[in-house]
Amino acid sequence: MKFSSILIYVSVIILGIFLIYACTPKKQKQEENSTEKFQNISLPYDLENPSEKYILPKKLKEISGLSYFKNNQLVCVNDEEGKIFIYDLSKEEIVDKIPFGKDGDYEGVEVVDDEVFVLKSNGKVKGFKIGLPFEREIDCTNPDVIEYEGLAYDPKTKHLLLAAKERVKDKDDKKMIYAYDFEKKVLFKNIGIPEEQVTNEANGKEFKPSGIAVHPKTGQIFIIASSGKKLLVLAEDGHKEALISLNPKTFIQPEGICFSPEGDLFISSEGKDDDGYILKFSLK
Repeated sequence: MKFSSILIYVSVIILGIFLIYACTPKKQKQEENSTEKFQNISLPYDLENPSEKYILPKKLKEISGLSYFKNNQLVCVNDEEGKIFIYDLSKEEIVDKIPFGKDGDYEGVEVVDDEVFVLKSNGKVKGFKIGLPFEREIDCTNPDVIEYEGLAYDPKTKHLLLAAKERVKDKDDKKMIYAYDFEKKVLFKNIGIPEEQVTNEANGKEFKPSGIAVHPKTGQIFIIASSGKKLLVLAEDGHKEALISLNPKTFIQPEGICFSPEGDLFISSEGKDDDGYILKFSLK
């Protein structure tokens, strides 16, 4: 076979491959690309069967956030009062109430060392130390954010993480996790989550974050959504690892999420017509 014939033959093959790729639907290409980055990992928690269920008193019927405190205790906030509630898991009762400010729409709480941070839906964060004359205000408001609902702390980066429940519509229409840098005293966009990453067959694309937490062992970021009834798990670098549909009978209105230092998972839920409650999921 002459060289010119070989060249024509190779050119035809290359052109054919190009045409096949060009005719592949865009959606299929996106799915193929996303599959390379996404593995639906098996979580070490049985989300259908909590190991414990704690029924909360009326003061926490509208529990909106929780954080691990110490000695088998959780710090909780509701979305109305300027108080934190210390809930003892062993006694199954509130053992302390600590006022920190005026009543307001509080949507997240996080304990970092000896400081408690409480997030308002507008992005104002109050920091204070229990029993000490110390407090500070951190402004995490952002013109792109309509409402925040979820506060966490990343010990590796030493940043506060804020989950935006709703943002002003923009070009990318991504769900956004913001971060606050204590040293630079600035808020910035940390993780953008494309719509296709929170879309599934069970509940479509609906996903409005209501709580966020960082796993103490793996550094994974867990984001829970009451609206959409989903749990999204991201790797430390922000890549999607799992998207789990939550049973609406088990999770009536999940609003808060946190971990114990050992890795046990706690998810709180408002009660609607019934009492609020906290579910514990022990490591398998």
